[in-house]
Amino acid sequence: MSFFPAGFDPRADVVAVFQLVNINTTDGDFGFLVGTDGRFRDVNGKDWWGSQLIGSGPLETSIGGTAPRGEISLSYFQDPEAGDLISQIKALGNDYVKDRPITFYVQPFFNQEYQAPQIAPIQRARRFMRSITYQFDGPLGRRISVGFETELERRQRARRMVYNTVDHARLTGSANPSLELMPSDSLQDEKLF
Repeated sequence: MSFFPAGFDPRADVVAVFQLVNINTTDGDFGFLVGTDGRFRDVNGKDWWGSQLIGSGPLETSIGGTAPRGEISLSYFQDPEAGDLISQIKALGNDYVKDRPITFYVQPFFNQEYQAPQIAPIQRARRFMRSITYQFDGPLGRRISVGFETELERRQRARRMVYNTVDHARLTGSANPSLELMPSDSLQDEKLF
């Protein structure tokens, strides 16, 4: 099975790539263009709304027992005449996004096809959102960030288990009586074999 969708030649000349982010909330999916103004409609008919004010850090991979954290944020200046966006998001609560997926895509373009892309966006990564944080810079500067982690985040928390009958029963659901004879100390003054 190929990583690339049908109709995509990974050796073709790609002239541009959009970074797309899909956020799943209790109200549905919302698509965003990262760092680019405007609206983009993909081959599936989904609209992706963009702004240079939307930023995302690098996506790291879980390697060596780590579960890298990341965030996507919106930085803006609060118009004193407009409604307060932060208070509207706070009213929705953290459960609006908590434990819901955030999916990252790339949309490659060939030649002059900005208005009519040939292939659907390619999924690059999927993470799970954990929290929404707010930052206030001066009287009008605002930043709203959504933090996310990988699905393997619990991998960095080691289960404290000993190789004995009790922990074996917790792990598998049945006790193994032969583990009663297992030595509890790995230090051997004399080798058995």
